[in-house]
Amino acid sequence: MDERELFETVASLVRPGGRELVCGRSGHPVGHVCLAVSDAIGLSPLLKGFSRRYGQLRNLATGGYVDPTVTERTGLPLLAPLAGEVTEMRGWASGSRWIGCGAVRAGDGERPVVLVAERAAPEAPLVTGGDAWDDAQPQGEIQGEAGTVLPEDGRTWAQRVIELTGWEPLGISADWAAIEGELGVPLPADYKELCEAFGGGTFSDSVGFLACDEGDSFDLLTRWRVSLSVDRDSGLGSVSAVDPHAVYAPGGTGLVVWGSTEWADEYCWLIDAERPGEYPVLARSHDGGPWHRYDMSTSEFLHRVLADAGFRPFGIARYDLGATFRPAPAARRAGEKC
Repeated sequence: MDERELFETVASLVRPGGRELVCGRSGHPVGHVCLAVSDAIGLSPLLKGFSRRYGQLRNLATGGYVDPTVTERTGLPLLAPLAGEVTEMRGWASGSRWIGCGAVRAGDGERPVVLVAERAAPEAPLVTGGDAWDDAQPQGEIQGEAGTVLPEDGRTWAQRVIELTGWEPLGISADWAAIEGELGVPLPADYKELCEAFGGGTFSDSVGFLACDEGDSFDLLTRWRVSLSVDRDSGLGSVSAVDPHAVYAPGGTGLVVWGSTEWADEYCWLIDAERPGEYPVLARSHDGGPWHRYDMSTSEFLHRVLADAGFRPFGIARYDLGATFRPAPAARRAGEKC
């Protein structure tokens, strides 16, 4: 099928109430569907198209290397049906479905593959009762909650995240001059403190944190480059994946994603190149609702997500997931450079 037919078929499969996923390929079990892809379609436009429609991707396999830490919760249903064949695989979470796009071995070469698989979607935070945020509030009226001032003990919010997780800082060294030079703006100091302590990885088995590990699935610049390329591609439609905003481009104003959850919440900075040093956090829940603005630091927002049960709608502490951190497979150890 051609590109348009492919996207329409995938959309029908991930739509709530979509048909049962039974693959037609010999020997493949139920629970997924492998879709025929025209040889005339390149992998790059497919990745851009799916990123446009379904947001932040997960890097499950690159150059024949399959991430050994992938679980049922993080994309394994996209790899299992093609065991031993996969050379490239990117995944997107969409409700009760996984969407996978990549390449498999075929004779002396490779061929593109797209599949949709069942997903046991984690329960997303719900906004209910009298302690809920009003989702109808305009973004500009939503400010950081009370308590943004540091406690009397003088700990920074980054230090509080480290202590909350019981993490031993890695002491990662990053070439911030090169990273910030490409972005055209300095990054928040507390974010850099988090990167140097943790690297990229996952908090509480649910909250993904992007750091500075070039080529890794948790690399901030890699994700930003892909997002910007997709956002600028007029052939993929005029609506941005971060509508009503745009993905940040050097010298302009827009969003840069630095975190996300298993249930597809997104955490971003709103960056204005003409106002360096100001980095309000914009967050959007999994249901595609409005953006919420928080005038607080990256590390304070992250700490509240992990530890403050009343931080609605993004706090996860009330789900008893524990405050832990699991580094990405390629996370650098102390003294190594990203």
